[in-house]
Amino acid sequence: MKPLGALLLLSLTGLLVAAVAEQRINNPANPQHVPHPNGALLAVSFAHADHTDQNCVYCHHNYVDDTGSGMCFDCHKSDPEVAPVIETQFHDLCRGCHMEQLAKAEHHGPTRACISCHTRDHLP
Repeated sequence: MKPLGALLLLSLTGLLVAAVAEQRINNPANPQHVPHPNGALLAVSFAHADHTDQNCVYCHHNYVDDTGSGMCFDCHKSDPEVAPVIETQFHDLCRGCHMEQLAKAEHHGPTRACISCHTRDHLP
């Protein structure tokens, strides 16, 4: 196959994969669909059992500033001031911590592969 033909085929395959992923994410029947004002978000897997060496209030600020007692997404998805920046907030918090640990050559969680975090959480 000529290089241009291979490039075209690769591009079309990428577009098809992106279209299928977009349809699955924005389909309310998909169990990983998370409604959001700016479009659907992928579900996030977070195993508390893997984070026992962290101080809980690092993530659960709502216990310190008394802003709530529910799940993170309860406010971060519904608060009109916070919802538009939810992706940035969680990426900065989670991936930021993992990157700090990586830089220290410590055991760390995912830093790049989206699917490593964006799955159903089957652990406590």
